[in-house]
Order: sequence, then C-alpha cells, then structure tokens
Amino acid sequence: MLLLLIEDDDDLRGEIREYLVRRRHDVTALGSAAKARELLDIPRADGAAFDAIVCDVNLTDGNGIDLYAAFGSRTPACRWILMSGDPDAQRLDDARRKHPTLSPCIVVEKPVSLRRLAELLTNGHNDE
Repeated sequence: MLLLLIEDDDDLRGEIREYLVRRRHDVTALGSAAKARELLDIPRADGAAFDAIVCDVNLTDGNGIDLYAAFGSRTPACRWILMSGDPDAQRLDDARRKHPTLSPCIVVEKPVSLRRLAELLTNGHNDE
C-alpha cells in the first residue's frame, strides 16, 4: 500500500512510519502541512496515487481537515485517516457539506494504537 503520513511530532511520525514499513507499506512521511501541500500539488513521477493518507488534524502550520478538504476530492479512491487528540467533528462535517465529492475519511482519537491504525489501513473502513 502506498501511504502518505503527515505528523508534526518527529518521534510519533518515526514510530508510525517504522511500524507501517515493517508491515510492508510504502510510506512517505512528512512533518508539515506545507510539505504535504507541495507533494499533493504535484502528480507523482511514477503516476502512482496514494492508497491512503494518515494525517494529524492539529499540525503546527495548518489543519489536517483543511488538507482533506483541499485534496480529498482530487483522489476519490484514496482513504483518509485523520488523527486528533481533540477532534473537531463540526469542522469535518462542514468540509464534507462544502465538498460532497471528498474521498472516504475516518477520524481516530489520539492516542491510537499502531495495530488499530494498521487495521484501518489494511481492512478499510466506513466513514464515521
């Protein structure tokens, strides 16, 4: 599975990336909304699309829900998992209303176990 991980906490990003790589996922890990925007604005050279994007909601330089709203409709087959210690359900609902073609998304509350995160990526999920 080709994954994009966006998490501004260096230790947590490294831990999640290592866990997913050990499960044979191809993980691109970024530490900011700005870097994610740059990457998502440019099609991959190999033409491959991300299967899933795992993103922290509260990034130091932006908001994961805003990234989802901006890029979720560009990749309809890509699943999004938004992680937050303080989920903002109203903001996510607003984004979904404004952008009805957004790809599937689930919000998980931090801390989320790495096993649960891997299950969500591997087995799929329904919108919550």
